[in-house]
Amino acid sequence: MNATTTHEPKNPVPTTAPLVPCTIDANGIATVRLGRADESVVTFTRERLLALGEVLSSLRQNRALRGVIIAGSAPGMFCAGADINLIHSIASVEEGTAAANTGREVFQLCQQLPVPVVAAIEGPCVGGGCELALFCDLRVASDHPATQIGLPETKLGIVPGFGGTQNMARLIGLPNALDMILAGKLLKPVPAKKKGLVDRVVPSDKLLSTALAELQKLIQQGKKAPKRKLRGAAFWFSKTPLRAIAARAARKALSDGPAKFYPAPRLALELCLQAFTQPVAQGFAAEARALGEMIASPVSKALTHLFFLTERSKRLGKQPGAADLSRGLIVGGGVMGAGIASLLAQKGLRVRLCDLNGEALAKAKARLQDDLTKRLKRRHMERHEAQAVQDRLAVSSDWGSLVGVDLFLEAVVEDLAVKRKLMSEAVARGLPADAIIATNTSSLPVFAMAETVPNPERVVGIHFFNPPEKMPLIEVIRGKHTSDAAVATACRLAVRLGKFPIVVQDTPGFLVNRCLAPYLNEASRLLLEGNEPEFIDRVMLDFGMPMGPCRLLDEVGFDVATKVSEVMSKAFASRMQPTPLFAAMVEKKALGKKSGGGIYAVRGNRPGPGVQVIERLRKERGMPTRQASRSEVLQRLIYPMIDEAYRCLDEKIVAAEQDLDLGLVMGIGFPPFLGGVTGFAQREGLKTIVLALDELARKTDPRFQPSDGLRRRSLA
Repeated sequence: MNATTTHEPKNPVPTTAPLVPCTIDANGIATVRLGRADESVVTFTRERLLALGEVLSSLRQNRALRGVIIAGSAPGMFCAGADINLIHSIASVEEGTAAANTGREVFQLCQQLPVPVVAAIEGPCVGGGCELALFCDLRVASDHPATQIGLPETKLGIVPGFGGTQNMARLIGLPNALDMILAGKLLKPVPAKKKGLVDRVVPSDKLLSTALAELQKLIQQGKKAPKRKLRGAAFWFSKTPLRAIAARAARKALSDGPAKFYPAPRLALELCLQAFTQPVAQGFAAEARALGEMIASPVSKALTHLFFLTERSKRLGKQPGAADLSRGLIVGGGVMGAGIASLLAQKGLRVRLCDLNGEALAKAKARLQDDLTKRLKRRHMERHEAQAVQDRLAVSSDWGSLVGVDLFLEAVVEDLAVKRKLMSEAVARGLPADAIIATNTSSLPVFAMAETVPNPERVVGIHFFNPPEKMPLIEVIRGKHTSDAAVATACRLAVRLGKFPIVVQDTPGFLVNRCLAPYLNEASRLLLEGNEPEFIDRVMLDFGMPMGPCRLLDEVGFDVATKVSEVMSKAFASRMQPTPLFAAMVEKKALGKKSGGGIYAVRGNRPGPGVQVIERLRKERGMPTRQASRSEVLQRLIYPMIDEAYRCLDEKIVAAEQDLDLGLVMGIGFPPFLGGVTGFAQREGLKTIVLALDELARKTDPRFQPSDGLRRRSLA
């Protein structure tokens, strides 16, 4: 076939079941589609893998075949990897190993075909989809916004098992492969080409024609695949003794911090090394065994459970009545308001950020520019895209016209009167009657704000966590008057921003802060009893929390902690009375990082000014200091949090246990590898937790008394 021939099937010959359609044109070029045209998401189920195997085996027998293009089901979809239900259902090492061998053997048929095979990639090409593409002889990717390629398996507690560690390491070199596989990174097309993961990047409308042209080149040259060689650092750190340096650095990074709780990245590292030290067949066999071990592990089951919860959360944005928002007015140019405005602008909304403080507004624009500059350097966006984001964010001390605004969001100080006044002023200035009125409050009642607003059903809480650009959770607060449509629209916005929404009823502290309050209160009590902050934090870090409670108090700020604790103590006086530490730190102006230090110095490497406050309060306490055991610290900090979570469930603050798990993992960093707060509670044993709380209530204070709901569950 000459280069001008268009790739339109002539008298196409179907060769398999519709799960994997295949056509062969008159020139012997086969196009294999990984799914039907009506499938918006394609994953590898057992059935699809078998169907693909049948297609490729059939093509292998076709003597008229000259080349193969493997493409997705439709524009914007290549393959989203293995079906997560399949991963979650595998319960034994043997079953997991067998599944890995089956998948890899199907993909290897691409290499065993006597003709060249080109992958035409558009949309997600991740996990098993990426592994299939790696077995192809050449990869062409489109610049479609949905195109991304990579192996995110470690995020599910497993390793790539269909040849991914071996093929990627050999293709792009050990350093690049480790950078991608250990963290489960996904790359956009241009960075993927830079690393050598794809060979061509083309406009979406030229994907198939370019794939065909590349295929024809290989056919004319009589080649199955182009020649490739590792060069520069990729060569030296892959195929020489310098490989040990890369391995040592990676092992060190995986042995400390949260990474130490996840065995899959460490195993993936060793598999990538074997790509350069073992025969191909031996490397594939080791990879299959490793997948079997990981897929049956408790960590993998916990992480796949959380994956299902994130997918459940995303569906909240598709509820009836959910509207797309396009123009927002954010009042409050502090850390939260500036972060929210920046995030909205980056996700396509036109935003005006208003504050009377000109310096705060200048910082907001600079903060956005810093973020955009980083993304430009990493080639995550083009310059014109960065400029468009900056153009969408306006800052001003004047609200300007509210005509066309469909989102009014306040992010000011936690003062109910101030928030009410701002909402009333927005209405008086002409805010459209159908605009969403949102508050970013972390503790104040949404219904109380809505009472002075016409059409109160549009008032909703959209509670971001700090920093809003990074924290993945948004609590959508349903007030007494809030409509289903307002809740659905807020959830839709959260999903658009790349966040995970949970719907929470209007109650003091909502879900996350209500569960966090006893945790931070108890940490401060342990401090005043004589326990050092480093010890308390270390126990929680060893439990799996991303940050210890003492350091978290410095991050949150003792001024914020004091205001939240006042709200919580009024609502739950019997178990959430704060210690004197919060108010004393505010009085000393040792607020934390925002004021030059709190319990720790600003950089966190030495004691902060708050140590003097702690020492004074210890003396005023009039009791001898005592050192708690590690198990006591764990029980006093974590068990009341579990009890409070179940109280929220019983009071219908959230709809299901899944909300507890997602909310506390994404909101406070409850260890994901434990499967969320309910997963840990079940593993620890509810009876064990209740007995420990009863003992603490008897020996220490009645505040530890477990709820009737938790006690009832422990007896079930």
